[in-house]
Amino acid sequence: MLERHLQHKVLTIAKLYGWLVFHPLPAQNSNGQWRTATQGDTGWPDLALAHPTHGFILAELKRGRGQLTDNQKRWRDVLLAAGVEYHIWRPEDLDAIHDRLRGIEC
Repeated sequence: MLERHLQHKVLTIAKLYGWLVFHPLPAQNSNGQWRTATQGDTGWPDLALAHPTHGFILAELKRGRGQLTDNQKRWRDVLLAAGVEYHIWRPEDLDAIHDRLRGIEC
């Protein structure tokens, strides 16, 4: 499963259970290159999800055996140390993702 398909599934599940979701989209610049506008440190997780009773989650989406970049690892480590709920979600995690977004603690 491609990462964009996983993202679509996660967003569908999140909306089903009333989560607000943020995901920055890349845009094509005048040179024809695709970039996501950022300021500061790169590597921020793919999704930010917030729910009034189920909490706040940051999730990095990966397909198959995709690995975190060094910058993504830095963000992961700092976010976990700060007590933020952080996940690396892959297609094989869909059942657990569904349970967590439904409000079942994993």
